[in-house]
Order: sequence, then structure tokens, then C-alpha cells
Amino acid sequence: MRTLALLLVPAALVAGQARYARLGEFEGQVEVQLQAADPWMPAERNLPLPEAAWIRTGAASRVEIELDDGGVWRLGPDSQGELSDYSQLSTGQRVTALSLDRGLAYFTGQPRDKDTLTLAVPGAQVVYFRRARVRLEAAETWSRISVLEGAAKFSSPAAEIDITQGTTTRVEPANPERFFLDREVLAMDLDRWSSDRDTTIAANISRTHVVERYGLADLDNAGEWVSTDAYGTVWKPKAPDGWTPFEKGRWRWYDALGYTWVSDDPWGWLPYHYGRWARTGDLGWIWTPAISQVFKPGEVYWLRGAKLAGWGPLAPGEHWTPADQPDQFLNANTTYAAFQTDARTVDPAGFQDRPREPLSTAVFVLALPSPAFVASRLDATRPVLRAGSTRVTPVVRGVTYQDPSDDLPAVPQPQPRTVTRPAPPPVIVITQPAPAPEEVEVPVPYPVIAGLFTVTPPAKAAAKKGAAPPPPAASVAQTSPAPAARPHKKLRDRGESEIYNQALNEQANPAKALVDLDSWTRRYPNSDFDDERSVLYMRAYSMTSHPDKVVELGSKLMSRDLTGIFTEPAQVLSVLYLTTVSADQLPHPNRDQRLAFRNASQGLLNYVPVFFADDQKPASVPEGDWRSARQYMENVARKVLAMDRR
Repeated sequence: MRTLALLLVPAALVAGQARYARLGEFEGQVEVQLQAADPWMPAERNLPLPEAAWIRTGAASRVEIELDDGGVWRLGPDSQGELSDYSQLSTGQRVTALSLDRGLAYFTGQPRDKDTLTLAVPGAQVVYFRRARVRLEAAETWSRISVLEGAAKFSSPAAEIDITQGTTTRVEPANPERFFLDREVLAMDLDRWSSDRDTTIAANISRTHVVERYGLADLDNAGEWVSTDAYGTVWKPKAPDGWTPFEKGRWRWYDALGYTWVSDDPWGWLPYHYGRWARTGDLGWIWTPAISQVFKPGEVYWLRGAKLAGWGPLAPGEHWTPADQPDQFLNANTTYAAFQTDARTVDPAGFQDRPREPLSTAVFVLALPSPAFVASRLDATRPVLRAGSTRVTPVVRGVTYQDPSDDLPAVPQPQPRTVTRPAPPPVIVITQPAPAPEEVEVPVPYPVIAGLFTVTPPAKAAAKKGAAPPPPAASVAQTSPAPAARPHKKLRDRGESEIYNQALNEQANPAKALVDLDSWTRRYPNSDFDDERSVLYMRAYSMTSHPDKVVELGSKLMSRDLTGIFTEPAQVLSVLYLTTVSADQLPHPNRDQRLAFRNASQGLLNYVPVFFADDQKPASVPEGDWRSARQYMENVARKVLAMDRR
């Protein structure tokens, strides 16, 4: 038994919360196979896709798949792909590998923190190290990878190189000793579709209200965000009278989740898997976003009768057991469907026998009984994809190949099964004349409003109830965003200018930003821009889950007059905001940390009206985004102040 226990330890350390992708918009004939033992089924909008799911499209068809890290994968006509590796480690790091076996695909995204992101085609792969847009093609005898935007690392048996925007690589799996490089990307008909979808997904207001990164664009068009006293900022759908959550759709059985809701509402992803629904007198049904980023199958109460099942939404914060009547239980709030033992789908469509007195024919249950397990499902296999099922095997310490330690060997980057490495490989290169490099002077100023829209809030910035009066306002509350006279700051030399701007440009990759900031600190310990450097540290620490370090730096800066040390109002706002949203990330804050949260949240609440004054709005920022950002900041401050009153 001791040997068995030792074998189980690494798996326990590495395993993490299961991830699910969203099947979004699609046109034409699209089919999905969730597991090897499952039959192919027609695609359904909002269908959760687990690791190892296969997706295929017919002629004149296409589909969009959204990942939980904000990445988007699209398949064109006559294509087939796989979520080869779609996992989360116990450290929170996400590992994503997508395989295109045939056809055409696009991917837009970036790895965050120490996440890994790999795309595979027959004979080659591409590894993301920053944001990029890539087009993949897999034909019978060749594969092609084109970088539409950004840069990525290309790997094949013949070479491993960085490829940048406007570059295409081509391989022939039957001839692994060579590859082709073309410094040109030929346009294709579906390029515009993918680009337009990227624009639509990126331009949304809802990202300021929730921590999840997918399914956001649909919320903007289908409802509105409103402020409430009881729940803070909530989302209200544009629904007809008599509409009820969990009414239009069906429950599908997932072995790892149980019965999972697949909504027919076009926007029905986030509101059914992250957060809960509440019915209010004035607003009707509203959705309260979740604090947790754990994917839920659908939080409802259940009723079970002889031949029927019923369900309805649980209220926010409700801890329900079948011994109690749910807070929102009404016959009008409950949806019913026929139910048979071993059913893998529970669909309310067409159900006619709605009970008038449900508690006389059914009882509350914690969950519906699961379908019988069929042992033969374990024997199901699939053909091996030509692209290979690329997976990453991490070391336990650090759990990533991006940061190997001296005492542990680096984990090799994932390789497609079809790739071998002969040596020495002859390389065939086809190039177009490259333009001469243009020397561009790198600007130094800190982005004025970057803190509003690029800083990712920690996952647990949430309201907690309290009743004590608010503490006195921080000294920054009565200040104006207009910069006062300050000693002139100067970068020491071109080297400091370059490393400063490198740290600014790496804010989307906080792990890399920390490396740059540490290098800056070592080389220029007495920089005139030490305070600005502290703000950049705070942003990077916030995005890498180090709230204690964020609070430590924020406390030091708040001990002085923030408007006296920063020329940009956004820097003042960043210090107050980042310190405030760290409150819920520290489960047991000490006295000094609690004081920092109190001062930061009160300072933020008082500074927001100053920062968001009408005459301060940049012309490039839409009015709606400006108002939403202000409301979001105020809600964050109020939630943390409520925590302090307990």
C-alpha cells in the first residue's frame, strides 16, 4: 500500500479543476463527439466541451469555440479538430493544446502567466508565447501555418524558429527533413470572418463586471448591467414577461459533472455556469456573477416524481438541502420534464403534464439519479489523429516547462506524434524580399488609462455583508487629477529607457514583466522612476496571485501623497484599485493589511468621481465604457468596505 500511495502523490499534486470550452456561434453542419464512447451529435450552441472532445464541420460550415482563458478557436469548412490537452494544474496553471487534423482553423489568444498554449497540425506545431492570431491549414499531403498578427514559435523535424506577422511556414509530413518558409500570407475568404469575430468579442463592456473571459460579448447585446443595493452590479436579460431561468434548453449528462444545463438562450453560457439567478420585485430575474471561477453544471433545486423531474434556480448565497424548501420555490419558477431511469438527456420541450400541486406528486432531491455506468465505455477508442494528440507532462515543482529550476530538469515542449528529429536536416526556404528594418524611438510615458482596461481583477473581488460606518477618507480623496509641480524625473540612459518600456509592453505577460522589472531594479536600484516601477510591480503581482506583495507595495505608496508623486491620474487610481481588490485574496489579513484595505477602498471610492469627471474622459474612450468603468470601480470599493464592517 505504501508503494501505491507514493505513485498517487504526483497525480494529486498536478491535477486541478476540470476545464470546459464553449461551443459558440456556428453555421451549417457541425458535429461533436465529446468522448470516444459517445456517438457524433449535432452541435448545440452553449454546449460544454471537455478535454478530448472532437469537432468536425461539413461543406460550407464553420464553428467558433471559446476557451476559458479568452482564446478563440474557429474551424472552417470540411475541418476536424480536437481539444487534445485542455487541463488545469493544481497551481492554477492552464495547459492547452489544440490539434487540427484536416481543414482550416484560426486561433486568437495568448498564454497568461505560466500557462502553455500549443497548436498542432500534421507534421508541425506552433507554441504561443504572447498574443497572436494564427491560421492553420491541414491538407492531405501538406500543412501550413500563417501568422496573421503577433509572433509564435514554429517547430517541425527540420527546424525550430520564431515566426512573425506576415510569415507562412509549410511542411510535408511525408518528407519531415524539410520545410518551406514564405515571408507572405495569402488572403483567404474566411480571414475577414475571423477578424470581424475577434473585433466583436474584444469590444464588450461586460468584461468590467465579471472575472471570466469567455461568453462575454453575448451579454452586451442581450441585456444590461444595473446596480442594486442587495447584490451590487447585476445583469438583467431582455426577456419577455413570464420568462424563467433554466426553462429553454436541456440537461445533458457529463460523467465528471452530472446533469449539465445546455441553454437555448443565445447568451446562455456565463449566466448558467458561473453565478446564480435572483428574482426581484422591480427588476424581475437578474443574474449575479460568481466570485469563484469554477465551472458549475447549473445551480438549481431538484424535484423528483414517478415519471417527472422538476428544477428551478437557487438564490444567491443559498445553502440548500432537500430537507428545506428552496427560497425561490414556486410552481411558476419551476420547469418540468419527463424523466426515465438511465436517461442521459432531460429535455422539458413538449412536456404537457405540469403538476398543479407539485409537492403532492414529487419530493425535493439533491440531484437526479445518474445513468447506469456501462463498463464497455472504457474500451472505446478512436483513430489516432494525423496531427497527434499533443500533451504536456509538467514537473511537480513549478508545474511548467517555462521556469525550470536548477535542481530539476526542464520539461520538453510538447511534440506532435508524427514529428521525429532527423539530423542534420536540409532546409528548403522560399522567401520574399523583407523590408529594411525601421528604427523607431520608443516612447517613455506610462499609458494614461491602461489601468482601467488591461489590469485583470483577482478572481475573488466580491462583496461581503457588514454594518459598521465607513472609515475616514484617505488623504487622496480631495485631490485633483491635475498634476502638481514635481521634481523633474529623468531616465539615466538609453538602457534604462529600453528596459522601462520593455516592462510596460509585457503587461499582458506578467511573468515576463516580473523578470524585466527585477532586471531593471538590479541595474538601476536608485531610479527616478522607482515609484512608477512599484506600480508596474503591483500590476504584475496582482495578475500572478501575490496579493501580499501588492498590499505591501501599495501601503508604502499610500503612506505618501499619491497625487504628489505621480504625474498620471491613472497611476494614482492603479495603486488604490490594486490594493483594494487584493482584500479578498488574503484569507487572514493582519492588522496592517486590513488598514491598507480600508484606506485604499475609501480612497478609491473618493477618487473615482475626480478621475472620472466628464472633462477628464479621453476622446478615444466611448461614453458607455467610461461610465461602466466608473461604476465597476465604485462597486469594488464598496464591497471591500462592506467586508471591513464585519
